[in-house]
Parts: sequence; structure tokens; C-alpha cells
Amino acid sequence: MEDNDDRVLLRDAMERAADGLPPLPDLGPLAVREGRRRRTRARFAIGAVCGVLVAGALGLTALLPRPAADVAGVPPRTAAEALRERIADHQRKAAALLDELLPAKVTDVRPRSSSKAADYLITVNGERYTLLFSVRPAAPADLRHCETRAADLPSCEEDTRLRTGPIHESTKVSTIVYQYRKSRVQLSVYAGPGSAFPVPVTVRDLFVVTGDPRFLELVKAADADPMETPAPLDPAEDPMDPFPWL
Repeated sequence: MEDNDDRVLLRDAMERAADGLPPLPDLGPLAVREGRRRRTRARFAIGAVCGVLVAGALGLTALLPRPAADVAGVPPRTAAEALRERIADHQRKAAALLDELLPAKVTDVRPRSSSKAADYLITVNGERYTLLFSVRPAAPADLRHCETRAADLPSCEEDTRLRTGPIHESTKVSTIVYQYRKSRVQLSVYAGPGSAFPVPVTVRDLFVVTGDPRFLELVKAADADPMETPAPLDPAEDPMDPFPWL
């Protein structure tokens, strides 16, 4: 009984001490709102992380090479594009060498066609003339001697010298033909049919060019990676015949 009386006295004392104080607020709605805010923040954080992951995945996909591309993500060159680049590089080097070694009266040397490695134009006294510098696989008929070479001589594939072939000089054409390994090499300058001017470059002038070691380097490169079609079986069908009007 004494314990019950003590509890009653303690409750009365607490009620008297709390008299005059404002009532306690209702915490239920506050807890609900706080819970909603936390859920909203959590959803926003998850959405932001997902957005970063998706953006990263999209960025990585953009950086990956396409199926038809090389490792750098750049589409590979076609065979035609690679050939055009090789022809342009060969013509640039050949034109510079010809311009340096031909007589001073030749005031301009330039490629005639970006698709035909052998064709050039030279200018002498304001007149233009065609120059042909060709390195192409030889016709089988031109290689018969390769089968009968002496045993103590290197084979055609191993012989890296320029072997002199036909030479011709007239008022219409100056030309030298060589064989290098299994390629036919030709350096010619000629005037067009009906030209009023004789060809201004002599065979002696051409020998100055072909005797330079840099000429042989150009021939080696063109022989190793041909830029021209093989010579035809019938010389009469050769569109690069330097004597079409003879």
C-alpha cells in the first residue's frame, strides 16, 4: 500500500510541475513527412547513380570501334585508296628527281594523271611534251631469257641491276628500256603526232637520269609493289608503246 501511495504522490507532483507548460506536439505527421523526404532523397540518389552509369555506358559505346573500323575507330582504306596514295607518293618523288636531273631547259615536270603512275608532262620553251616513266610486270615473252640464264649468274629475281634493253632516238621520241628483276622499266620523252617541234630531250639526257642511284630506288619500290598492269602479250596492243606512229 505504501508503494501505491508513493506512486500517487509522485504523479501529483509531476502534474503540478507541468502545469502552465504548452502541450506536447503531435509527432506522428512530422515523422511521416520526414520519412517521405528520406525516401525521396534516396530515390534521387539512386536515379543519379543510374544516370551516371548509363551515360558512362553510352560514352564507352561511342568510343568503341565500329565493326567495320580498325582499332583506332577509323574505317580502313580501300585497295583503290591505298593505290592512289602510293601513286601520288611515287609521282611526287619521281617528278622531283626528273626536275633536278633533266636539262635546265625543262622548266616544269608534273604528273599527267593521278590514276596512271607512268604519265608525266614536261615543259620546254612553253611547249608541253609527254614523259613516260614506267615500271610494270614484264610480259612472259620478255622473260624467256630468265629460263636460260647461265648457272653462274643470279636469277632474274635476284639480279638487282638495271639491264639495258632497246634504245631509240629520233625527232619524235627518245626512249630507253630496261629490265629490273621481272619488271619492264621504260623512260621515254616524245612529241605528239603532228607536232611541229622535235622532242627536246635526248637519250644522253635520259641516261643522266637512269644512272642516278635514286632512280634505281624508285624502280625497286615500284617493282616490289606494282602500280601498273602487266605488259600485254602482244606488243602491238601495248597502250604504252612509245612509238605508236612509227
